[in-house]
Amino acid sequence: MAVDMQEAVKFIDEVLTEQSFMSALKDFTGTHCEVFEASDENKLEYTPIFEQYAKLVEQYVDRRLVEKGVDLEQFMKDLPAYIDSPEAHPRTGAVLELLTSFDSFMAFKDMMLEAKKAKVAGGDEIADNANTFSADLSGASFLKENLEWTRLLEQGGAADGWSLIADKKWIQTHRKKDPESPINLTRCFATCNMPADKFMEIFMDPNIKTKWDEEVSSCEIIGGGGYDKDGYIVRQIIKIPLISQREMLWRWRWVRDHPEPGAHTAVVYSEPTDIPPLPNTYRVTAKIGNCVVRPMKDDPTKCRVTMFAQMDFGLPSFIANHTSSNWMVRNILKLESAYKSMYLAAGATK
Repeated sequence: MAVDMQEAVKFIDEVLTEQSFMSALKDFTGTHCEVFEASDENKLEYTPIFEQYAKLVEQYVDRRLVEKGVDLEQFMKDLPAYIDSPEAHPRTGAVLELLTSFDSFMAFKDMMLEAKKAKVAGGDEIADNANTFSADLSGASFLKENLEWTRLLEQGGAADGWSLIADKKWIQTHRKKDPESPINLTRCFATCNMPADKFMEIFMDPNIKTKWDEEVSSCEIIGGGGYDKDGYIVRQIIKIPLISQREMLWRWRWVRDHPEPGAHTAVVYSEPTDIPPLPNTYRVTAKIGNCVVRPMKDDPTKCRVTMFAQMDFGLPSFIANHTSSNWMVRNILKLESAYKSMYLAAGATK
């Protein structure tokens, strides 16, 4: 059954400002805010409170959509195309940004601290929140741990929590819940119509990223000593229709002959930095953005790719989790197209 996207977006906008919803948030923050402290340390007791909060928001929105007769599954399928369409409701971007603030732990923590201050002062307002993130681990030890994590994720099966969500014969996509985040881990196994070394040359060259990925408006190297040393620090700007630009400030590393001779592993991750975000952008964090590429033994003109991703684009988790598999498929197809235009069309290789 088709969903009237204009009406659905308008209704979600209304739901998020309903008095009953605001009262539920006020009651929740008033009950739990005293636990939070203004320090960089995130205590273990914060996690179950944040999970309760995320569940409260998601259940409220889901219930109201069901009451309205909105088919949530169909809404999610139609949303990506609708966002790109000229008929999109003018509040679509604002609605997604507002939903984002409910899905960020740091925004949640800021809100709880503001509620605690207001409670001490005798007030009861819930503050507006900017989205900020704590940085991930970095350095040589993190690279080692990241490579080991990649090995475990690649080998994991249904018993480890992985479930198959899409199978297009040439690419299979799996998803796994992360107890530490509302954003799922996504993994794909794909057969790619290009040699393994060419895949890596295109995928890991920041200087040509905008030539093959139309979703990236700019990509520049701003630090690092090169792939033979500590990798590169790369800044990318991505434009998502109707909402603010996304900035990726990540370290890229290319590990050759790993996890076995002839294979390549691309490692992409966020790390601590004092570089401020660019104006009017939202900085994306990457818990993992790795890719293992192996030559096909029976056909060196092809390669077998395992790709992993868990990235916070500042979108509500139910949107991020729904679209993550599509993102991987698009990425592989764009890389194949780039190979054809950069190498085959030029007659450089086969």
